[in-house]
Amino acid sequence: MIKTGKKCKAMEENEKPAYGPKQFTMRLLLITNLYPPQELGGYGRCMADFAWGLQQRGHKIQVLSSQASYLGPDSPGPSGEQVDRGLKLKGSFRDGVHPLQDLTSRNAIDVDNRNFLVQWLQQGVWDGVLLGNLDLLGPELLEPLLASELPLLHHIGFVSPPYPPEQMPPKTSRYRVLSASETVRHCLKQSGMDVSDSFVIYPGARVDLFGAAKLRRPLPPTPNGTAGKPLRVCFAGLQMGSKGPHTLLEAVLQLKQRGVEVHAMLAGGAFQKDYVEQLHEFCRVHDLESRIDFLPQLNRQQLARFFQLQHVCVFTSIYPEAFGIVAAEAMSSGLALVSTGVGGASEVFENEISGLSYPPGNSTALAAQLERLARDPALLNRLQQAGEERVRTQFSVKESARQLEKILQTEKKDTSPRPDNLHFDLEQIRQNND
Repeated sequence: MIKTGKKCKAMEENEKPAYGPKQFTMRLLLITNLYPPQELGGYGRCMADFAWGLQQRGHKIQVLSSQASYLGPDSPGPSGEQVDRGLKLKGSFRDGVHPLQDLTSRNAIDVDNRNFLVQWLQQGVWDGVLLGNLDLLGPELLEPLLASELPLLHHIGFVSPPYPPEQMPPKTSRYRVLSASETVRHCLKQSGMDVSDSFVIYPGARVDLFGAAKLRRPLPPTPNGTAGKPLRVCFAGLQMGSKGPHTLLEAVLQLKQRGVEVHAMLAGGAFQKDYVEQLHEFCRVHDLESRIDFLPQLNRQQLARFFQLQHVCVFTSIYPEAFGIVAAEAMSSGLALVSTGVGGASEVFENEISGLSYPPGNSTALAAQLERLARDPALLNRLQQAGEERVRTQFSVKESARQLEKILQTEKKDTSPRPDNLHFDLEQIRQNND
């Protein structure tokens, strides 16, 4: 729990603008269910990247999130931003998603969370709110945020709506949807949400942390598919069925049977333990243990070093994704991407130009694409260079932060919050909760 009224040294340092012009310094609340180092996948990391980007532009960020110590330590954010983990989850993310079923307990948590937000909203003047993942928090958080009359930007990073579409705040409110990709915006529209004025803000990649220049380490020598020069392939992400890493194992087996040498490394948390056991059993049964390595979930610095050991990154998701941060990070490291391109993942690359695609779940097609890269060094090199250039020029977190800043400043100029109404509305919420 942070202490209010004092600024830590890290916060003071992060208030200094590091790049780019800005019109004025904003004080912003960033609210999401999980926040690094307590994280599961790309959503929390995306929000942390936005915090970094906005701090780099000189803005002040206060993060409000939950306490999930089973996912990581209780510490400040990765860029030194202050994090109050006082929100309560209505369930747990330990070994999967487990919603709380007891209605009385859920209602009590809603009351606590609303009071928690009211307390923070009344601690000084805020210029806006950036809202992220509501899973196990619920749309009940929206009530005090809407009552504050602050600009409320909700960055939605899933292809499914975060609440029943009929519960979407009215256009007369200051709530605005930001979609993580064109695909997300399309899916939200199809679900019944009115996103006609939604902006697309890609999660982006921290390109400053990846690549040979940053790590002062080149990629491995060009492969040729032999034992001496195998194609080195990686997967990074949660090890669960919908992410499809089993497709890579099946492809490695097929390439082994065809005499194409491939070494694969899979890094990520064991989100579905039974599934992970099946992956290991598959390797044992088919004698692939010398060709495939399993690593735990890696932090950002470890992931950057991990990518420098590879030639290719495979994005094997079977079901639509909002974007695919890990694919962008791998490309910014200079790796060639082979992807199913499901959902927003298709927007990360251009097939045969800055990456290769294959049908989701089709290990034979994946094996064929990997064999192409093992046999054709010119193709591998071309895709590596084009992919890195595409991400660094089009999917940088710095550009996403610039876009967020512009939207927030435009919203703030549009209508300023009214202090009298703010006090009345929030006090009314508190009284109703009591």
